[in-house]
Amino acid sequence: MRRSIIAILLPIAMAGGAAAQTVSDDPAAVVAATRRAIAERYVLPDVAAKLGTALASSDRYRGLAGQALADRVNADMAKVTADKHLGLKYDPKLAAMLGDRPLPDDDAKMPPGMARMIARHNGGVRSMELLPGNIRMIAYEGFAWGTPEAEAAIAGAMQFLRGGDACIIDLRRNGGGSPEAVAALASYFVPAGTPLMRFEMRGKPGEATAAPKAPFSLAGKPLYVLTSGGTASAAEEFATHVSALGFGTLVGERTAGAGFRNDLLPVGKSYVLSVSSGRAISLKTGKDWEAVGVTPAIAVPADQALVAARAAAMTAIAAKAPAAERAEDERIAAFYGAAAKGVRPAHPVADYAGVYGDRKLVVRGDRLTTSRGWRPASVLVPVEANVMAPEDDPLSRFRFVEQGGRIVALEVERIDGSVERAERSAGLQAPAFPSSPDVIPAKAGSSR
Repeated sequence: MRRSIIAILLPIAMAGGAAAQTVSDDPAAVVAATRRAIAERYVLPDVAAKLGTALASSDRYRGLAGQALADRVNADMAKVTADKHLGLKYDPKLAAMLGDRPLPDDDAKMPPGMARMIARHNGGVRSMELLPGNIRMIAYEGFAWGTPEAEAAIAGAMQFLRGGDACIIDLRRNGGGSPEAVAALASYFVPAGTPLMRFEMRGKPGEATAAPKAPFSLAGKPLYVLTSGGTASAAEEFATHVSALGFGTLVGERTAGAGFRNDLLPVGKSYVLSVSSGRAISLKTGKDWEAVGVTPAIAVPADQALVAARAAAMTAIAAKAPAAERAEDERIAAFYGAAAKGVRPAHPVADYAGVYGDRKLVVRGDRLTTSRGWRPASVLVPVEANVMAPEDDPLSRFRFVEQGGRIVALEVERIDGSVERAERSAGLQAPAFPSSPDVIPAKAGSSR
C-alpha cells in the first residue's frame, strides 16, 4: 500500500506565509522541472502532453518569483484541465521537508517535520462532541496515516463513537489524505476483507485494497457523514464507501470531484508540485468520482448539514428506543426536527423578551436567549408557534401564554410533566443586544 499523507499536507503545510522569503529559484528551471514531472507521472498521458505544451513558453514566466510564478503556472495548467490535485505551490518549508524525495515514497522514512505536524493536528481528528440524545460526533479534517499518533487518533475517535446511539462524522472540511486511513476508518463499519478500491497508478500494476480487521464493529449503528464542496480526495473515497456499501447516510453538498491520486514533488529549492499520478476506482461501483463528486442522500447546504443529520439521527434513535427512554428521545427528535425545518415563532422574537419571575429572556442579534440567576445564557429554538426549547436542554418546553395578542406569561414544562408558570413583569422588558455573543452551554436538564 502506498503510504500517502498528501491531502492533509496540502491545507496544513502548504498554507501561505512563505512569500516574504528571498527566492533563488530560476523561473525557467522551475517550469522545466514541472514539465518533466508531469510528462513522467501524470495519470493521463494525452493530458500530460497538452500540459507540457501549455507550459512551453519561457517568456510567460520570465521575471516572476515566489507565489506569483506558481500562480502563473497554475493558471496555464487550468486552461488544460480542472484537475484539483494538480498544482504548484511556493512553499520553502515543505520543499525543505521533502528534500530530494517525493511523497509518497514507500522506501523513505517520513520526514520528522511531517510526523510532528500530524501529531500536532491529532491525526486530523479535530474534535469529538456528545450531542443531546447520545448522538456522538467527530470532526475529521484529514485522513492522516503513517505515524502512531495518526492511528491512535482514529482508534480513539472510534472508541468515542462506540458509546453513542447514533454517530455523525463531519468531513465538510476534510481535503483527503491516505487510503490506508480510509480503509482503517471503514473497517469499523464493514466486515474485514470487504473489497474497497483499485488504484491504477501510471507505470505500475493496479493495486486493490480491502478493509482490515477492526478491534470492534460499529456496523448497524446509525451513521451520518457530513459533506461539502470542500470534501475531497480520500474523504470522497470514504464518502463513496458510505454510499456504495450502504453503512451510513451522506448529508450535505456534493463533494469536490477530486478523484485522482497525487504525488508531492520538491521543485527547485522552494516549490512543491502536486501531480496526479493515478486513478482511484471503487470496487463496488466500478467508477471513480473525478470531476463529478459524490452526491449525498440528504442534499442540503453544507452549513445546514449538521442540523439535518441530527434530526435524522434522533428520529432513528427514537424509533428503536426502549420504552423507558422513548418519551425523552421523541421529545429530542421533535426539537431537532423543528430546528431542521426552521420553525418560526408566532411573533417577532422581541415580543417574547422580558422578565418572567427570576428568568430573563433577552434578544441577542436575531435570537432569543434565556438566563436565570448566575447561569450563562442559552439560545431558545422555536419548536411550535408559541413554544421554544433551550438548545442545551431540548427536553424542556417554554410555552408562552398569549392574551389579546400580547405575551403575558411563561410556562416551563419539563419532561416529567411538571409545569412552572411565571407571569411577565408589567412594564419590564429585557434589553436587546446588537449581536449574538458566545453562549456557554450549561448542564442539560437545568430548565433555564
